[in-house]
Amino acid sequence: MVIENPLLGQKKIGDLSNLYVYKFKIGKTQWLLGYSLNEGKKIITWEAIGQHENYYRDLKRK
Repeated sequence: MVIENPLLGQKKIGDLSNLYVYKFKIGKTQWLLGYSLNEGKKIITWEAIGQHENYYRDLKRK
């Protein structure tokens, strides 16, 4: 998963260029996990988790 391979998520561009988003399913529901990565210090910071609806809009508001 992300801890084992931090580059697994998709790197975003534009307003969210500091984020990676990893998509996964639980049952039939798709979830998105947003995180930032400090490769130099090997630190992953979880930013948000949620379903796709309004996910990116809500992230931009933070």
